[in-house]
Amino acid sequence: MRVWWNFDNRFAAWLVVALLGVLSACSRPSVPCTNVVSSEEISPSGKFKAVVFHRSCQEWVGSTVTTNVSILPVNESPGDGNGNVMSYKGDVGVRAGWLSDQRLAIYSFADLNDATRLASLGGVTIEYPHTVDADIVRPAPPAPSASQAGTK
Repeated sequence: MRVWWNFDNRFAAWLVVALLGVLSACSRPSVPCTNVVSSEEISPSGKFKAVVFHRSCQEWVGSTVTTNVSILPVNESPGDGNGNVMSYKGDVGVRAGWLSDQRLAIYSFADLNDATRLASLGGVTIEYPHTVDADIVRPAPPAPSASQAGTK
């Protein structure tokens, strides 16, 4: 009499391998990633936006942070992935600015040559100027002086 769990049976061997694969996949906890948006710039036509965000993924030891840029329709969010235009390993200051509806500039003090980046996406040309704009983080508006406060 032949039993079904006999390893000469290819189905039984496949079933055991599949069961071990499922059990090993369930034993490892999922690795959560979070995206935190740092800025959004709407295109001149209002159709698209450039979103700068930082993605943090917890790993077994430490954490991996990437700086990302995506071009999206104005009503969408970055979702749960990396940027569709640029991804840079590390937490760096980046600013995206629309030069026109078909041109986007991405500014940073970091050397973005090391980033995974596209030169164009969906008819939009992406530029990474070598001249760094000092307005990566916009300064706060000046506080009114004492002489201006007294005249109001």
